[in-house]
Amino acid sequence: MRWLIVIFAILLVLLPVAAQDDPLTVIAAAETVESSGDGATGVVIWAHPTDPTLSLILGADDNAGLGVYDLSGALLQFLDADGGVTYPDLRYSFALDGTPSTLIAAGIADTPKVVFYTVETDSRQLIRLGEIETGVPVAAMCMAVSRITGTHSVIVISENGAAEQYQLTDDDGEISAELVRAFNIGGEVESCMADDALGRIYVVEGDIAVWRYGIEPEDGIQRRIVDVTGTARISEEVEGLALYTAADNQGYLLITDEKGDRVLVYERTSNNAYIGAFEIASGGGIDAVSEPTGITVSNLQFSESFPSGLFITADDVNTDPRADNNYKLVSWGDIAAGLGLLTDIAFDPRGAAVIAVDVDAAAVMATAETSPVLRNTDSADDPAFWLHPSDPAQSLIIGTDKRAGLVTYTLTGEAVQVVELGRVNNVDVRQNVLLGGQVYDIAAATNRTTGTLDLFILDRETGQITPAGAFVSQVEEVYGVCLYVAADSAVYAFLNSADTGEVEQYRLDAVDGALTAEVVRTFTLGSQTEGCAADDEMGVLYIGEEAQGLWRVSTDPTAPADLLQIDTTGEGGHLTADTEGISLYTGADGAGYVVVSSQGSSTFVVYDRQTNAYLGTVRIVEGASTDAVSGTDGIEVVSVPLPGYPSGLLIVQDDVNLDGATAAGQNFKLIDFGAVLAAIGQ
Repeated sequence: MRWLIVIFAILLVLLPVAAQDDPLTVIAAAETVESSGDGATGVVIWAHPTDPTLSLILGADDNAGLGVYDLSGALLQFLDADGGVTYPDLRYSFALDGTPSTLIAAGIADTPKVVFYTVETDSRQLIRLGEIETGVPVAAMCMAVSRITGTHSVIVISENGAAEQYQLTDDDGEISAELVRAFNIGGEVESCMADDALGRIYVVEGDIAVWRYGIEPEDGIQRRIVDVTGTARISEEVEGLALYTAADNQGYLLITDEKGDRVLVYERTSNNAYIGAFEIASGGGIDAVSEPTGITVSNLQFSESFPSGLFITADDVNTDPRADNNYKLVSWGDIAAGLGLLTDIAFDPRGAAVIAVDVDAAAVMATAETSPVLRNTDSADDPAFWLHPSDPAQSLIIGTDKRAGLVTYTLTGEAVQVVELGRVNNVDVRQNVLLGGQVYDIAAATNRTTGTLDLFILDRETGQITPAGAFVSQVEEVYGVCLYVAADSAVYAFLNSADTGEVEQYRLDAVDGALTAEVVRTFTLGSQTEGCAADDEMGVLYIGEEAQGLWRVSTDPTAPADLLQIDTTGEGGHLTADTEGISLYTGADGAGYVVVSSQGSSTFVVYDRQTNAYLGTVRIVEGASTDAVSGTDGIEVVSVPLPGYPSGLLIVQDDVNLDGATAAGQNFKLIDFGAVLAAIGQ
């Protein structure tokens, strides 16, 4: 991994960096008294609920504790906090005794402990609420709020990069915590910070890079690079992080280039594009800032000195002519004017509720899950279902393992058979089909290793899978597949492409016990497709264009491919890219539902089968014995009663399968479809 980072750093050096060598110069308007232990690090602002001039600066000292300063820089309170404090953080919306309250967290330096406080508004005194023990000594700490559940958490990271995330709850005025995620950053970690509204956690790996993770425990260990050290932009080492928030999720990410004595500014949204830099020079009797570490910023109008917001940084080399380090206060308006940045004093981060993704999504729980796929990688993708002819309890789930082939599971999740084939992506099943004058149970899968449509015969008593033919596709890269049985009993397979949106329709048959396939129609969507499902009774193919939404088209091989869009990933739609798995729940007389995996929001969208009208959205949350579901690829809906599932079954791939707080191999979750219908009022 590190050699990839080095290559990335070299590439960044070669890019234009016009603004990097000529940072904006601003002057501090005020400074705090010296930090009590000469160890000023992280800092955060508490905004008073009614009088901004009474707001507080909470400054960590990793040699002594936590200092509480007013906006003039005077020390109002000092808490030894059982040791030095690394980075404090706070949220205004924690439910304390049922009332939204300020919750302040302070990580105790180099110990496995976080201490919590709230603020008594009238006295502006910090009141201790308790502490939690963590599994790692704290070098960096930040708080986060889930935009899905609204729950609060604290993330603690050791100096060597071991990270833990604890979900916080109020327990009769005391803070209790549950470990919900554990992962490793990789190197020497300095700080972290969460952007709740965008669901991001930023982590500084000091001499390597700034990384971006997801807030949700289900986001696992996936990450992106924001910027790397050793370039013309970041001279040697990064240290602190801050977030300027504004309306409509606008704003900026700020990062300290410690050895460059400056602060870098990036876009908050999208891919955090670099904007420019500023440094704090001496002036007005206040010295320049050297080696900035912890920083914070607020858009609020605090006073005449800070009419458009306030930026604060720790100054590691405070001179007066030489004193212990302290914090410098700078008008955000000066920074914004010089770099052409926005100011938004009307947006109040204290009262801004965290906006949930798909707030109308109803919660359901999985009741069972399969064992993990063979390899602890991105392997599981698409499930199908084989119904036992006489005993539903002996039915099988057939799942694709993109690093192995096909795997079958019992309804209680145990693996039964592994068919080693290569990079098998999607699978579908039809039973009791007539081919070559004989009745078969068959499966079809796309094999990206061989570029083929692979066909299988399933033993009609046991579900045992036997390969029965492989047919080279002409699409650029095989991806999704689904089967269709026409009214005249003709059997077809639809296969689509990973990148080009090409679709092939095959007519299937059998000769001497071997299955055959012949292309009878081709058409193309605009971009990458994968999930598809055919409605045998209605003669309709549903197909997902991942970045665009859900389409339907006739299954008739002689009909023109006139596509009708059912839903979109764009404005006004109910899907969030990627549009992934699609399946059908079929009832009598054309009744039933179309279910689609909305991967980008980790939700499942339900439509009426006859009218394709939107009916509702569900999210699969943590249950008594299963973790939540996120980032789902393929799904399957079973329309018949099964043991434990009297109204049918929804089977979904789980991209991040958690075993406690750690990630296990991906797997498939089982959900009572009756619970899905009840959740959306059907």
